[in-house]
Formats: sequence, C-alpha cells, structure tokens
Amino acid sequence: MTDHPALPTAPAPTGPGPLAVRLGAFVRGSFPLPFSLVFALAWAFGATGLFAAADGRAAHWRPGWGTVVAALTVLVDLLLLRAADDLRDLPYDRRHNPARPLARGAVLPPDLHLLATAGAALLLLLNAGNQAALLLLAAQLTYTTLLVGAELRFGWPRGDAVITGVLLSSPVQILLNLYLYAVFLHDTGLDTGSLRQAGRHVLPPLLVIMLAATHHELARKIVRDPGPRERTYVRVFGLRATVVLALVFAAGSAGASLAVLRPWAAGAAGWWGWLGLLPAVLAVSAARSFTRAAAARWPGAAVAGYLPAVFVCHLLIGLGRTS
Repeated sequence: MTDHPALPTAPAPTGPGPLAVRLGAFVRGSFPLPFSLVFALAWAFGATGLFAAADGRAAHWRPGWGTVVAALTVLVDLLLLRAADDLRDLPYDRRHNPARPLARGAVLPPDLHLLATAGAALLLLLNAGNQAALLLLAAQLTYTTLLVGAELRFGWPRGDAVITGVLLSSPVQILLNLYLYAVFLHDTGLDTGSLRQAGRHVLPPLLVIMLAATHHELARKIVRDPGPRERTYVRVFGLRATVVLALVFAAGSAGASLAVLRPWAAGAAGWWGWLGLLPAVLAVSAARSFTRAAAARWPGAAVAGYLPAVFVCHLLIGLGRTS
C-alpha cells in the first residue's frame, strides 16, 4: 500500500464516459502496465526461485505454467491493491496529488469497487485447483478488504501514521509470498509435512523478501526537505536515521540470503548464491548518490529497480542451484 509523489496536472473527464474508458484512465494514471507487468513477473518468478534454492528437496526446479498463473495472479492482485490505496488516499490526493485519476474524477469510487469485486473473483477462479494457494489468497483479499474498510469507515489508521500503516499492511505481503510458496509446493509435488517443517523451509526465504521490501518502503519515501503534510519516514526518524535504516534492511536482506543459500558450502547454491549481495550494492550506490549530490529525493531508478533486482538475482540463483 503506497503513496505517490504529485503528478503533473492534466485535464481529464470528471466521471462521464464508458466504464472501460474510466478504468483505462485509472490504469494509465495509477498502475502503469509495462512496469507493473515486469514487476509481477519478477516477483512471482524470483520469489519462487528463492524458495527452490532454499529448499533442498527441489532438485530440478524450473518455472512452469503454474508460475505463469502465479505471475498473472500477482499482477491482478497488485492492481487491486493499487485501487484500494487510491480509495484510502482520496482525501489526501485531492489536496496533494490532484492529477491522480480518482482525485480528478477520471474514475469514480464505484468503478474501483466493481474492479475489486471482479478482480477478486478472477483471482479465486485462477487458483481454484490449488487449495492451499486458494485459501492464502482468500485470506489476503479478506484482510485487505477489512483494512481498507476500517480506514474508510472509522478513519483508522490515520494516513499520516506511516509506521502503523506499514505494520498493518505487512500481512498483505506476507500472505502473498506464502501464496507463491504454496504454488511452488504444488508445482514441484512437495508436501509441507508438519507445520514446524514447513516453517523451517519457508520462513528464512520469506525473511529475505520482507527485509528487502522494508528497504524499498523506506527508500521510496526518503526526501531531504518534506513538503507540508508529506507522508515520509523522515518526519518520524529524521533524514540520517532513515537512510541508515534503509541500508540496514538492505544489508539484512542480503545477509539473510547468504545465510539461507550458503554459497561457500559444497552442495549448496554454489557461486550463484553470491548474487544475493548485488541488490545491497545497488542500495549503497543509491545512498552515496543521494548523499553526495544532496539530492531532493532518493534516486528514482534505485527505488524502481531495487526489488526487481532482488527477485531477478534470486531467480538466477534458483535456476543455477537446481540445474
């Protein structure tokens, strides 16, 4: 669940027009499809590659149609999350990001409600053949609905309570990654066994992903001089501490990856496992650029590229580990 910097103001229709036109305006303005598609593919394939590399039982893993369906699921799920965020952020965006589609009236709240209902039905239909994945996906959609409903109905948590917001939103990502793990188990014919055994296999790679996601969440809101009422962790921790925290989480994700994959050990991930360090190098490079240039914001390319780099590196590790 994300905030966005202000976009250039552009004239647009304020409601009338076919539903397809209004939803098209929403996708173009809030969910740029080319990047979103690449990100969904990287997430689904990369997380599955990490699960395969971390689970020694997957001797010859390769992405298959199940992974493709998972990538489509992630793409649609991210679209629904974007719609939920825009609904939650509507009062804020009307003041600070008036060019966003919902804020300027190019799409209407009932349109996004309909999109959410149809999208959820599509996701459940796509995953009907995998009971564990279906249950995790249903849990994630239900939790998201309750979270958005609480904010719209009761105004809780407040939009400016960024720490509370990110903590409450974390289960959404956790459940989506557990969904990908369920897809991995289904496609490889592996069994979870006992709950303790399943946790031993999934929790370490899940930690890698969640630490990386936390770095991304911090970095995308690092701004040197926050504007009035701008939502940023800099207001909570201060600029220097926020930068340090972002680097700590990037280093933590890389360290957890090495601990899981053990590239120095015979029979483990081999030299491929060292690729898990690359995203942390990118984060350090972004920090140096931000600091030395006294830039207004964290480099945009680093914000957009960090998580895809994490996933692509672990996809390569998974392919190399199981070849």
